[in-house]
This record gives sequence, structure tokens and C-alpha cells, in this order.
Amino acid sequence: MDKTLKKQHLILHDKNIIKGILLLAIPVMLNNVVKALHDIVDTFLVSKMTAPEEAISAQISAIGFVNPIVSICQALAIGMMTAGAALMSQYIGGKKDEKARKVSGQLLLICIVIGIVFNIALYLLSPSILSMMNAKGELFKYSLTYIRIRSFEMIGLFIFYAYQATRQSQGDTVTPVIINVISVVLNIILTTILIYGFKMDISGAALGTVISNVIIIFPCIIHMAKSEMLTLKLDSLTPNLYYIKKVFKLGLPAAISQAFTSFGFLIINSVTSDLQNGLGNVGYSILAPISIGGRINSILLLPVMGIGTVLATFVGQNVGARNKDRAKKAFISSIILSLILTIVGGMIIYPFREAIIKVFLSNPKEIDICMLYINYLIFGLPLMGIFQCYIGCYQGAGRTDLVLTLSTIRLWVLRIPVLLLMVYLLKFNYQAVWLCMVISNFGATILGLILYQLVDYEPRINHFKKSISKELEA
Repeated sequence: MDKTLKKQHLILHDKNIIKGILLLAIPVMLNNVVKALHDIVDTFLVSKMTAPEEAISAQISAIGFVNPIVSICQALAIGMMTAGAALMSQYIGGKKDEKARKVSGQLLLICIVIGIVFNIALYLLSPSILSMMNAKGELFKYSLTYIRIRSFEMIGLFIFYAYQATRQSQGDTVTPVIINVISVVLNIILTTILIYGFKMDISGAALGTVISNVIIIFPCIIHMAKSEMLTLKLDSLTPNLYYIKKVFKLGLPAAISQAFTSFGFLIINSVTSDLQNGLGNVGYSILAPISIGGRINSILLLPVMGIGTVLATFVGQNVGARNKDRAKKAFISSIILSLILTIVGGMIIYPFREAIIKVFLSNPKEIDICMLYINYLIFGLPLMGIFQCYIGCYQGAGRTDLVLTLSTIRLWVLRIPVLLLMVYLLKFNYQAVWLCMVISNFGATILGLILYQLVDYEPRINHFKKSISKELEA
């Protein structure tokens, strides 16, 4: 039995579902941690530059500050990746490999086009966006430099999304990790050379990231062309409106969900920047510790997101194979695993949080702010783990409309309005950002359970049962 068939057996037939989820999730967890390290590399190397403390703090702030802008640009590609993975998983589960191959090619074509469009748009519009986010002075200067250079990574990054969706739909969670590790190692080497060898500032960190993300295009394309099951061929890249329509019909809700989420965090960063501007010249930043706290949160949360990613594949293939009970058991198993991971992870990080923060920050006030932020993060982490399981279940079942509903309400009803109320009416300080985070995650956990009752584990694209269902019956 080859590797692909073994993974399909693990997903569709193995009696120990928890074991199956773990075996497939561990590489995804590593992959997600590697992604987090990819971002942390820039922050760490910038924090160790030889420069005035104020300049270093401004550049660290800039890296975290522009992250929602990059995420908004990636939202459409992530939505298409979600749709493509769900479609391919259900086709593979229904033994329709040729249809899955066609979806793979169309997904790659879509991501290439989106990457080019967003590269141009991000470069041209970034000054206006930063001004709207209340960025001023050094923060504006460094943010603009960083985001304009990072815009050139979009094509490579989006191609990787298409590749990752294709591999994960087949149960291959290992190869994307290998490619990501190569990218991170290249990023570390290049960024170190550019910052310390060529004496570049934040621009060196951005350029190193771009080059490392562009280089991985080549192994991704080569592997897709030589894949045993979903082999990439020239006819796969010929525009096919039938499959493009399928991908967009399923992917747009997920894309809108991602974009809404990222735009929401852009607003949160704008409010935080406003709080910073209101402090005046106090000798410390609240943006820098929030940026570092976000990086630490990624290390804690991204492994759990791996559970959600694998759950989507489990649910998708079992839905395609008409195995509802196994899909439901996979969801329950993922909840249990996520709670264990988040609780244990929080317990491990808590005693070492100050030592970790001091790797990046030296200002005592900024360290105290970041310490408080980590306390809130650890408290709310199990709720985020449950949220990721809901998302994975909805995606695998083809209910990206529920993903959109849950993500939108969590951020735009339960978090942002409460944050604006706390900051501008009740005059809370920066802790309002973290209080709202806990409140919204708790509310999303309850709402997610309510929406789960709408998941029927039937093959579909959104609410249109006839699309995939009839093809699987054909």
C-alpha cells in the first residue's frame, strides 16, 4: 500500500480516530510553528540591530502593525485554498480523482492571478492604508518600507497556498513542512546577511522574507507536476469556468471571512495606535509589546490550528465517502485534542514568559505590558482551540457560510464594538484590547455550538446539494 492509500485508510477506515488525527496533525503543527518562526525571525533580528532603542522599538512595532494588511491581501487566496481543499477532499473520498486533479490546476491558476493583482494593489495603496490606520512619524516610515517590499512575496505565497491545499486534501501533511523549513532557514540566512552584513534596517528583514518565499515556488510546482494522484498537467492550467465557478462559489464566504477578520484586526491596530498617540512621548511603546505578544500567541495557537486543518480533511473525505458518523467522531476527537494542547501549552509557557519576552524587548515598561498581555492570552487559549475546531469542521463539511457567520460575529459584533465602547466611552487603557479578546472568544464558543447544529455532513457546495452530491452519485 503506497503512502497516499495509507493516509486515505487512516482518514476513512482506521478505528482509532484520535491516533489518525494526531499522526496527520503533527506535521501540520510543525508547519504552523515554522510559519510562526518565519515571522519571528524578522522581529528577533531587528530587535538585535545596533541602533537607538526608540528606532528598534518603532521597527518592531511596524512588523506587527502591518500584519493585518498582509492578511487582508492573503484572504482571497486562503479562501480559495479552503474551497479547493474541501472540494478535492470530497472528490477523493468519493473516488473522483480526475475531478480533484482539475480542481487542483484551477486553484493554482486562480492563486497566480490573485498574487499578481494583490502585489500591485498592496504596493500602490499602502501609504493611504497606513494613514487611515493612524500611523505617524517613525511608525509610518518603517511600516511603509516593510509592507511595500513584502508585497512582492504575494505570488510565491499564493502558489504555496494552492500547493498546500492539494497536498493536504490527499492527507500529505509532511511535504509542506519540509518546504516551509527550507524557506525559514533561507529567511534566517538572508535576513542575517542583509541586516548585519549589508547594514540594512527593517528593509533587510522584509527582503529576506520575500526572497525565501519566492524560492519555494519551484519545488512546489515540480512536486505538483510529479504527484502520483493529482498530477499537474498543462490542461489543468487551461481556464475551466466550470471548476473556477465551483471554487469561487465555495471559497468566497471563506475569503470574506478571512478578509473581515483581518480588517477587524486592522481596526484594532488603529485603535491601539490611537492609544499610543494619546500617550505622547512617554518613553515606551504599547505597540511593540503587543507585536511580541502576538508572535508568542502564534507559537501557542498555530499547533491547535493544525488540528483544525487536519479535521477539515478528515471531515471532507468522510463526507465524500458518505460516512457521517466518522466525520462527527473526528470533530469530537479534535475538540478533546485541542483542549489538551492549549491547556498544556499554556502551562509550559507561563513560567518562562518573562524570559521569552526579554529576548525581544529591553524596556521594563514594555516588558510589563507584554507580560500582562500573555496572561490574557493563556487564559483564553482553550476557547481559541475550540473555535479552530468549529472552523475545521465547517470547512470540511463545505459550510463556509457558517465560517463566515461565526468569524464575522466574533470580531464585528462581540469584539470591535465592545473595544470602541471601552476605549472611547468608558476610557479604558490598552487592556481593553485583551478584555475584548476574551469576551469575543467566549461568545464565539457558544455561537459555534449553535451553528454546529446546522452541519448535516452531506456533500455540497454551500447550500447547493446538487453540485457535488450528483457528481459523487454519477
